Amino acid sequence: MDSLAFGLTYSIAAGLAAVGLGLVGLGALLSAGRNPDAIGKIRTLMILAMSFVDALAIIGLVVALIIKFVK
Repeated sequence: MDSLAFGLTYSIAAGLAAVGLGLVGLGALLSAGRNPDAIGKIRTLMILAMSFVDALAIIGLVVALIIKFVK
């Protein structure tokens, strides 16, 4: 049962983080297409948003490891 909880916790967190990263990239590309002169600001905001999404994926990994190893 612990392995199932670990697998589901991490896979859901990683899958939703991947979707979030895709949406961030999509938004950045659409914004750059509309206003190519602002590519520097768009890139900075995109990297910041991607780091926040990756932080959520890491939190999901930590929660999954806590579920697996702490009883």
